[in-house]
Amino acid sequence: MEATNKLSIPKTALYTFLRPFCWLMYTVIFPLRVINRDGLKHLKAPYILIANHNSALDPGVLGLLCPYELRCLGKKELIKNKLSSWLLEKQLHMIPVARHSFDLQAMRSCIQTLKAGHVLCIFPEGTRKLENLMEKVEKGVALLAMRQKADLIPVYIDGKLRPFHINRVIVGDPIRASEFPAGAYSEQNADKLCNTIKNRFYYLRDRLHKLAALQSDR
Repeated sequence: MEATNKLSIPKTALYTFLRPFCWLMYTVIFPLRVINRDGLKHLKAPYILIANHNSALDPGVLGLLCPYELRCLGKKELIKNKLSSWLLEKQLHMIPVARHSFDLQAMRSCIQTLKAGHVLCIFPEGTRKLENLMEKVEKGVALLAMRQKADLIPVYIDGKLRPFHINRVIVGDPIRASEFPAGAYSEQNADKLCNTIKNRFYYLRDRLHKLAALQSDR
């Protein structure tokens, strides 16, 4: 996909307004310690930002770390009325999706988002934290990445954010579009990419825990 070299796409007024509050929240109330934070600063959009999902606070973490304005995929249940629809869809550009099913309208919106040069944010598990990390990776993520040849940028958030405790996050290396299985989309190739995503998050979790253990021993 064609990349852009600069942050040329303006952020909405509300998105810009909320960023200082996010900075304050994730500096004072839910302080973050981010490993490889610069890994996001030098990436060129468009790409797909993927993360595990532990709490409703996770999108704010990703929005703070990413220099671009995110377009997040979110469950349709969040837009039950006109106010929430105006706030989330119109002002924060959330893409509503019917969870655990193939939502063609949401897929088209995701494709348009990437073609327009934006960063798309997806939680591949399709819901908040299951019993095991990446217990199930939704195949729609693989389908979208393969068909659009979009890089996947993994961000691992270590557990549910706790107030007034150090909360650890690690930004992983991109899963490049060139690494995806060649040829047309198939169930087999989608499974391979889903396994790649799953294994990358296991690697990031283990790496983060090792680094935290080394720091605590000092």
